[in-house]
Amino acid sequence: MSDRTLDVIKRYGVLYGSTPGKIDYPHMRGRMAKRAFFLVDRDGIVRGRWIGEDLSVFSSDEILKVARALKERP
Repeated sequence: MSDRTLDVIKRYGVLYGSTPGKIDYPHMRGRMAKRAFFLVDRDGIVRGRWIGEDLSVFSSDEILKVARALKERP
């Protein structure tokens, strides 16, 4: 997603440097989103939220587990 004004990033609480965790790039604090993944169902309800500790890739195992469980629901 592109969010040049950072409005959505702030609303979802993933502004880099404003959440707990290490800061690998201090010069980017407040200028971009942390690595995050939101699982949203067909009704637009957020069913899962994962925020990475830093800018590295995080495991998708838990995300896939929740997605599969949602798929099985009526």
